[in-house]
Amino acid sequence: MYVIMSTGGLKCLVNKISHPQWFAVTVRPRERKLRVRSITWRLTFWYAAILVIILAVSGVAAFLAMRYTLYTGAARETAAAVSTVQKMASRQGERDNYDRVDLDDPDLIYATGSSVLWVQITSAGGRVLNRSRTLTSALPTPVYLGPPKLSRIMGQDVYLAGGRLPGGATVQVARPLKREEDFLRDLSQVFLLLVAGGLLLALTGGRFVTRAALTPVHNLTLTAQKISTTDLRRRLTLRGPRDELYVLGETFNNMLDRLERGFHSQQDFIAAASHDLRTPVTVIKSYADLLSRWGKNEPAVIEESTEALTRAANLMERIVNDLLMLTQVDAGFPLQLTPVDLAELAGEMLRVARDIAPDMTIEMPPASPVMVKADEHYLYRALWDLVDNAVKYNRPEGKVVLEVGLRQGQAFFSVTDTGPGIEDEILPRIFERFYRADRARGQGKGFGLGLALAKSIVEAHGGKIEVESRLGQGSRFTVLLPRAEPDRPEPRKPSR
Repeated sequence: MYVIMSTGGLKCLVNKISHPQWFAVTVRPRERKLRVRSITWRLTFWYAAILVIILAVSGVAAFLAMRYTLYTGAARETAAAVSTVQKMASRQGERDNYDRVDLDDPDLIYATGSSVLWVQITSAGGRVLNRSRTLTSALPTPVYLGPPKLSRIMGQDVYLAGGRLPGGATVQVARPLKREEDFLRDLSQVFLLLVAGGLLLALTGGRFVTRAALTPVHNLTLTAQKISTTDLRRRLTLRGPRDELYVLGETFNNMLDRLERGFHSQQDFIAAASHDLRTPVTVIKSYADLLSRWGKNEPAVIEESTEALTRAANLMERIVNDLLMLTQVDAGFPLQLTPVDLAELAGEMLRVARDIAPDMTIEMPPASPVMVKADEHYLYRALWDLVDNAVKYNRPEGKVVLEVGLRQGQAFFSVTDTGPGIEDEILPRIFERFYRADRARGQGKGFGLGLALAKSIVEAHGGKIEVESRLGQGSRFTVLLPRAEPDRPEPRKPSR
């Protein structure tokens, strides 16, 4: 809510409502926070789900392994009990006199390793001859003879095994699995508690860890919301190890650096272009007014005005052409590639440069034809920007040398001047769009577009520009372009 105190306050309110970026500050932060929070919870849930799945799978695997181990041991004990009873019965010496066999003998319990065994001896006719005190009722019939198997007797899961005795009698041993079942039940409860505790810890710890991990993203969002065209100086404070989020923040800061440089460069360009356009516009208005008042019948005034208007129009045309070329570069201008002789193109630029700077020494050593595949119009514009810079930023008595040739299989065009040179800290930025090394308007000689356009055009042809410069000694710009392959002659048809 805004409080309107005066007419100025009303005007301020209208301005705030009319600019959408104000709503980005008051409304969007809440939306952004919700998004970050939802990502945090989603990551937390995924982390918890994966941890619970791992715990569950590990618990089930451990449970099954333990169950297999316990049941296998119980089966061995059951088989060992049958063998022990057979040995004890064989020592009695009298057949069918098995009631004297002590089926509760501690040696039997010790030999099998089980504290609870149900043992029963049955005659060949099916009469129970003897049974252990732990067995409260007879084992079910028919009598089972064979290796241990899982059965259910008297409401309990047991391992049941049987064997033959002398005289046709049989022995059956049942090994209850209550102890193993109780242990497995307790183990499953422990696993459930571990899974529940792991889930709680995963939700709590995962929430904390995820929020801490996404803090740079949250800070990035808040910083992006606070950035406006009037304040591009905000940056993220980077801490911690150089991980993916650190690189993300670093990339974001680098992007802001580029945006800030581009914004200031455009401001500088607008200021420079406005200043330079104001002069020809003023000249046109002044001489148009002069012609309308006194120049209709004065040939001298008409001639002077015509020349001034022509110069002003040429300057305006140059600025407009630069801007038009800039839009074509951004739109991905099409190239009409044809064979172009680089030496011939350089010779033409040599003649033009001598015409515009007759007092300066401009030379070009003899060069053999060097053919490249290029759009002649665009390539001429790119190379001429280099020559024009060498002339403009040179001393009146300076020297400019153009060279054309081959280097490591590539065609090259170089421009060397004896100007003041370029400072090392400025050298990496001279190809930036709208960048001007001479900030003072009184020393301005361009609009910061020539070298940027030249670089874009050369790269569009598959080449590159290299620059070497020393303060007080001059600069050397070299353009490297792919050499055009000579046309292959058509093979002759064999004569008949």
